[in-house]
Amino acid sequence: MPHANLTFSRLMVDCEGVSMDTQVEKERGDEEKEGGKSASILSPQLKAMIRIKKKYLKKSNSVRLAHNTNSVVSDGSLHPKSPQTRKSKRRKSRVLFPNDTLICKPKKECSRANPFLLLFSLIVFIQVYNAIENLDDHVLKYDLEGLERSLHREVFGQPEALEELMDHLNDYLSTYAHQKPLALSLHGACGVGKSHLGRLLARHFRSVVEDKLVVHYLSKHHCPLQDTARHCASKLAQRISEVVARAEEEEQIPFFILDDVELMPPPLLDILQTFLQTNQTNEFLNVVYVFLSSLGQREITAHVLQNSSTAGAHKPLRQALSLIHPLWTESAVELIPLSLLEREHIIQCFLEEMTLEGFYPDLSNVERLADELAYHTAAGRQYAKTGCKQVVGKVNLL
Repeated sequence: MPHANLTFSRLMVDCEGVSMDTQVEKERGDEEKEGGKSASILSPQLKAMIRIKKKYLKKSNSVRLAHNTNSVVSDGSLHPKSPQTRKSKRRKSRVLFPNDTLICKPKKECSRANPFLLLFSLIVFIQVYNAIENLDDHVLKYDLEGLERSLHREVFGQPEALEELMDHLNDYLSTYAHQKPLALSLHGACGVGKSHLGRLLARHFRSVVEDKLVVHYLSKHHCPLQDTARHCASKLAQRISEVVARAEEEEQIPFFILDDVELMPPPLLDILQTFLQTNQTNEFLNVVYVFLSSLGQREITAHVLQNSSTAGAHKPLRQALSLIHPLWTESAVELIPLSLLEREHIIQCFLEEMTLEGFYPDLSNVERLADELAYHTAAGRQYAKTGCKQVVGKVNLL
């Protein structure tokens, strides 16, 4: 009976979840102390239950260990399907706020250089704007648009030369500071309008700047004798220096229009060449020179008769002029060839001159006078050999 009660009590302990292993070991220890090597008090059925319990606990422990091992990936991170990962994913779920809640986004940190960058951009914009305004002011001051209209109205048969002339003037007069002076050297045959163009330029610039800052130099008038060439050269140099100094005080650009350059002796050309150098003081770099000459007319005439235009005549013209004097080899000199006048331009010259003299411009009479002149014929066009040079004399004979 005592053994049956002990067995029943042990079975109750197993059913309540108490560890049988620990209990049995303790009782075995006590029995061994009391009876030594006496027989075991456990029945075979109880021993079988203990073995089954041990296998169950061992299997459950191995499954739990394998589950914990699989939850950790080889690189040390958690397995996507582990409970820790699922828990973290749940934490990252989107938080919904009520409609009436004001959500404030965190402010982004701004660089301290941004205000300085904006200030620098504003300064550059203002400087560029002022520069453009200054360019417009310079061009407006010299009224180059009015000059262009006047030249196209009163100078016949030279659209290419006038366009090239205005391009150089617009580029140079748009600013006050320059690296070298501007020398416009206009060349053409007799009667194409060189002297008339020079008078128009002198009249216009005298109307927009002070009269003393415009010099119209005529070689036949200012230096008629070859013996006084050096004296003329020194006087011209002195006058250029005085006008340039006065223009520097008034912050304006002076204009020197020199006609009949082909009649200038070498000393005068030498003086002009010294004023075209780039290694001068600033006031001598802000000067416009206009040379009017018939030098190179042979090259221009041959080019126009062959090509019906002055386009491309600059190279042979410069080669011919460089043999005459090194003045035309300077970088400051811009060559502008003037074309030959066609028969229709001669008719315009007759109409203009007859109107000025008070004659009625009879077209049949004008064509008769135009036919009395000599012409070059090329590519179906007639070019007057003497231009409008004889127009004045023929009108006076009427």
